[in-house]
Amino acid sequence: MRAVLALALLAGFFVLALGLLATLGALAYTQFEQGEVVTGGALALMALALGGPPLVAMGIALWVTPRPDGVPLTRADHPELWRHVDELARIAGTPGPDDIRLISEPNASVWEHGGARYMSLGLPFVAGMSIGELRSVLAHELGHYSGGHTKLSALTYRATLTLRLTTERFDTTGVLYAWARLYALVAAPESRKHELFADEVAVAAAGREAAARAMLRIGPVTEAWSDYLTWYVSLAAHAGRTPPLVEGFRSYLDHPRRVHQLRELEPLMAELEPTSVFDSHPPVRERVAAMRSASPVAEAVDERPAHALLAGTQVAELVGVSGPPITWAELAPLAGPALVRWKADALRHAGRVGKIGDTLPDVLRALEQARLHDLTGRPVDGSLSSGQVHEAAVEAVTELLGCMVADQLVTANRATLELNWGGLFVLRTADGAAIYPDDLVEPAVRDANRVAELRARLRSLGVDGL
Repeated sequence: MRAVLALALLAGFFVLALGLLATLGALAYTQFEQGEVVTGGALALMALALGGPPLVAMGIALWVTPRPDGVPLTRADHPELWRHVDELARIAGTPGPDDIRLISEPNASVWEHGGARYMSLGLPFVAGMSIGELRSVLAHELGHYSGGHTKLSALTYRATLTLRLTTERFDTTGVLYAWARLYALVAAPESRKHELFADEVAVAAAGREAAARAMLRIGPVTEAWSDYLTWYVSLAAHAGRTPPLVEGFRSYLDHPRRVHQLRELEPLMAELEPTSVFDSHPPVRERVAAMRSASPVAEAVDERPAHALLAGTQVAELVGVSGPPITWAELAPLAGPALVRWKADALRHAGRVGKIGDTLPDVLRALEQARLHDLTGRPVDGSLSSGQVHEAAVEAVTELLGCMVADQLVTANRATLELNWGGLFVLRTADGAAIYPDDLVEPAVRDANRVAELRARLRSLGVDGL
């Protein structure tokens, strides 16, 4: 019943918009006929403002056709992946997809178009999960097929795209936006029911533990992927070389520091996830609780890394990397100096803006004077507490100051850069000693009383002028 009401509201949105256009247009025409040019013009403008945007948005939505993108994962090249998909489809009681594509975004989805079934699978999930966890993700998406949730996907895709374009780009009055909010309020519970049904399929197909672990892991893996792209893949893009990208992400996730960070993030992200009556997905914490309270099924979780299912797949184009192959060990000294220089320049700029100065001694002096926040400026997010603002400032300055120290030591030929999956770079001195820049500077960033200790350590490493 609610689904029918949601579709009625979608239809009503367009009826409302077209009705406003027709009614106001007719009134405008009448006024022009009576010689009331000003009134007629005002009504014509109102007609265009209220009824025109949905027509423009509808034209855009009708023109846009959802097409599969990404790297095709064919049966011939990836038989093991398709074996899992076929097995899970049988458990879900539905025909599987005709086409599976690997995409760069941390997402998974299914849809139907022109009689064919499509599945998109995010590279971060395949590279960052075990086979058991990935089976749960696959089973969840197949559950949308078995639940019939994709039957109206083409219609709802175009209708909701029209609605979103109208309210985001064209609606200046708020009337249509209010109707869109009403539609979202009515449609959200139905969407949440679809997600819970697909979760039940995931549990039945992959087991309670694999399903719960996959659900908790999605958020942290998404954060890790963003960090990996920002810090590590950007090195490859800057150098114009192609390292083993999937293996690199696994090395990132398997580093002891990252393992600890991600384990801490899992319950934290689930607990702090904001909720709204307009959400189309239930909160993660509720979904995990439902999964773990489900009737037990086979619980053997395949712990093998899922990226084995991608053997031979070229993913460089997905993440904007091109060029000759290179190892990660070779990439760090090639592209690293430019990256730490760029970050060091960002701290120098902050020092100039904060009237602190742009040299390393200037920054150390500011920290000694407890002027940390002069280096970061005012927070953009006014909802943050003072403790959160301070912690963010500590993290930002630690990162930039570590790069400033690395820049000086590398430029002076007193150290070389090596890749560190737990924190980007290790500085290797001539005697073979390893220095971790963030660990070196963080105590002084946190505590002004420890700046003298950092200054002495930097002098011992050969940093002059302190």
